[in-house]
Amino acid sequence: MTAIDAVLFDVGNVLIEWDPRHLYRSIFVREDGSADEDRVAWFLTEVCTTEWHVQHDLGRSPDEQIAALVPHHPEHADLIRTFYERFQEMIPGPITPMVDAKRRMKAAGIRNYGLTNFGVETFEETRRRFDFLNAFEDVVVSGAERMKKPDPAIFRICIDRFGITPERTLFIDDSPANIQTASTLGFETHLFKEPGACLEKCRALGLI
Repeated sequence: MTAIDAVLFDVGNVLIEWDPRHLYRSIFVREDGSADEDRVAWFLTEVCTTEWHVQHDLGRSPDEQIAALVPHHPEHADLIRTFYERFQEMIPGPITPMVDAKRRMKAAGIRNYGLTNFGVETFEETRRRFDFLNAFEDVVVSGAERMKKPDPAIFRICIDRFGITPERTLFIDDSPANIQTASTLGFETHLFKEPGACLEKCRALGLI
């Protein structure tokens, strides 16, 4: 097996938790104080959809996002604005075992980089909150490149900009589609589901 000398991390749901339901569960509340999961699911399926938010990952600003969606759902204008005004409430915190592993790798001389589907503005806001996101050697943010995973082109940007060799780089991501692209390009990969299995893979590769 080729020795791994670099790790390419996804950010959302690998190093930090992210789920818009965290925010809207505090907004759509039943009389007994519990979250109205049906209303949360409806809102995120019919109004602030994944397809809409993906445009932010592709470079559209929060203001542009809001301006594009409000005319279609004027009765939900305030709730749409809330998506970006209270974006950090979608992120309850770090995935601590992975953050600790990242630090240990860096201390051991394993280069670590980031490749994230994230809007420019929300990523800058998030890295101000979580300083470990500033400890990458470098990071490629989809919103800045106006392309996103699983497009092979954004992986090639990482290869060229970071000077990494795919066969010597472990790519960690929670999306099967992203993992498939990385595998096709020659990366060692791990489909992230929970920290335990990922840390076991890292130990097997001699990274921690």
